[in-house]
Amino acid sequence: MGLYDRGYYREESGLDLRPDWNQRSAVSILIIVNVAVFIANMLFGSPTVGNQGKVNEALMLWPQDWAEPLKWIRTFTYAFAHDASSPSHIFFNMLSLYFMGRAVEQTYGRNEFLRIYLISALFCGVCWLLTRFFTGGSIPVLGASGAVLCISMLFVFNYPRATVVFIVFPMPAWVLGVIFVLSNFFLQSAQGVAYDVHIFGILFAALYFFLRWNFSFLESPADACRKVLRRLTGPRLKVHSERDFEREEKDAAEADRLLEKIHISGKDSLSSREKKFLERYSQSVRNRSAQNKKWSDS
Repeated sequence: MGLYDRGYYREESGLDLRPDWNQRSAVSILIIVNVAVFIANMLFGSPTVGNQGKVNEALMLWPQDWAEPLKWIRTFTYAFAHDASSPSHIFFNMLSLYFMGRAVEQTYGRNEFLRIYLISALFCGVCWLLTRFFTGGSIPVLGASGAVLCISMLFVFNYPRATVVFIVFPMPAWVLGVIFVLSNFFLQSAQGVAYDVHIFGILFAALYFFLRWNFSFLESPADACRKVLRRLTGPRLKVHSERDFEREEKDAAEADRLLEKIHISGKDSLSSREKKFLERYSQSVRNRSAQNKKWSDS
């Protein structure tokens, strides 16, 4: 496989970054939710100089929240609150999400895109809180920057040669990715910017793309739990209740009786109910045999 055949160096000839609005897309929904929270805080949160407002105060993540488990939900909610004193905070986050997020959503699909965005926001929040556990601090964090930067880097990874405009300068997307990395790792000049959250967002994007993660198993929480339990316990640790063993023994005894009846009187001597029972029992035996073979091969 050549370099240009790889997924992270695909052609961008069909990529369309022109302004468009699809109210049912995940990008549109996220923008609407973020803007709605911002407006609600401005209207009802009573923000002032030095006070983010009641809505933001309830959502944003504080360094001391690690000691209060009931507030760990803020490792997620912080991503929907934006600086009340700086409208540019939400404006540039949503602008980046709009222009780069649409292509990423087309690449991974609406549901997977939502999972990537929300899980990356949680990942950034948890990592930020863990670092504050060790380093301390008193300044809270808020904003979607970590999740948005994750989406932006996924755009860069998937479409490295696409032409994007940074400020007023057109450039290949991979150059913009280099700017993201360098500015957050080495050029941390602005005050009040959570560069570590940005770095966690970049890290999450790299892990997702290069390790080929996929969160589709979260489509059904029940199925996800069963898969996790199977991986943790292993197939040989399946627990059977006493009632299960009694039913299996009873079924086996009934099957033996019917087979003996066939041996003596022939298959035509079975009633329709007895025939159906034998069919179900035979199928269950084949299923168990196939499952046991699968376990022994794994």
